[in-house]
Amino acid sequence: MQKRGDVTGQTGSGDTVVICGVGDVSPRRADYGEAPESLFSLVHERIKEADISFCQFEKILSNRGCLQYQESPTWRSRVRPENVRAVVFAGFDVVSHASNHCFDFGPEALVESVELLRSNGIWVVGAGKDIADARKPAILERKGTRVGFLAYNSVLLPEWEAREDKPGCAPIRVSTYYEAQEYQAGTPPKVITVPREDDVLAMEEDIRRLRDQVDILVVSMHWGIHHIPGILAMYQPVVGHRAIDAGADLILGHHAHLVKGIEVYKGRVIFYSLGNFASEMPRQARPPGVYSKDVSTTYQQGQQERRTKGEVRPRDRQYTVMARCIAIGKTITSVSFLPGWINERSEPELLSRKDPRFDEVLRYVEWWCGELGTGLKVEGDEVMIHCE
Repeated sequence: MQKRGDVTGQTGSGDTVVICGVGDVSPRRADYGEAPESLFSLVHERIKEADISFCQFEKILSNRGCLQYQESPTWRSRVRPENVRAVVFAGFDVVSHASNHCFDFGPEALVESVELLRSNGIWVVGAGKDIADARKPAILERKGTRVGFLAYNSVLLPEWEAREDKPGCAPIRVSTYYEAQEYQAGTPPKVITVPREDDVLAMEEDIRRLRDQVDILVVSMHWGIHHIPGILAMYQPVVGHRAIDAGADLILGHHAHLVKGIEVYKGRVIFYSLGNFASEMPRQARPPGVYSKDVSTTYQQGQQERRTKGEVRPRDRQYTVMARCIAIGKTITSVSFLPGWINERSEPELLSRKDPRFDEVLRYVEWWCGELGTGLKVEGDEVMIHCE
């Protein structure tokens, strides 16, 4: 089994390398006595077609720890360790474990989860036993091309960050300010978000250090505003642009639980949110003292949980995409995405161009890309991103 920090062996022939990435993955089926592998029954073959595949892993695989104090307590994030079989079956090579749920059950649970993923041959970035471990990259080699991954989290409570002597995630913390936009009392304020400079500088240092070791550098960002269609926080382009200026080739964003716009900056692609990919939520009632918080009457906290008969949810909660990056001669030559659909059992499916749902997802993404000035073009079953 490859250890974290080693370089994997070369595979295949030729010099074309395919890298794919998806958003939030939260398996829970083993908790209910179901085969965890079934969550990816519709897509595992497509995921394995890539030379390197990535996802954002939201759950904590552990029986240890206890619920940490939070303003909005959650109990959804810890699942039975057997759920790791879902990620192994799907074929993911690298996962980010940097999320707003990484420390929900404390240090023991997080460390156990990271170690379990690694022991199953999956590289973990963005979280670890201390800050050095959380900031350590994954470096994979395929067909002579070396690809590096780093991961960061901007959605975290105090104490969720890793330190020299404490487990946690690699943070990019953000401060929020409010500014009046009109003289009329009660009108919505302008929301100003500013990333902490020391955290951004640490990210830039990581990227520059890794840049000389790899041909392609991918940065994962757990960031942004969840459940609200389209809207980006002010800090997101700031952090994304600085990551690219430091040497990143591709940014894969997640956390919003909805697909958001795609930006091209200096020829590099920023996926602000890939959306959910396979996010299972609990079926049983909440324990006493744990409450949900409505974001609005339409968009409520909790996503893609199994529905009761007749329940209606916004269709954009079913949209997902798989980012696809092609590298030839150790250089990225194209970036695209494959539109997908999440069914009522939380299972993702990648869509054919002939499927009418393909156009529905495409129109949604086009709308938000238009606001960012990003052009798209359909080629077969994938949507190419104009990177010039």
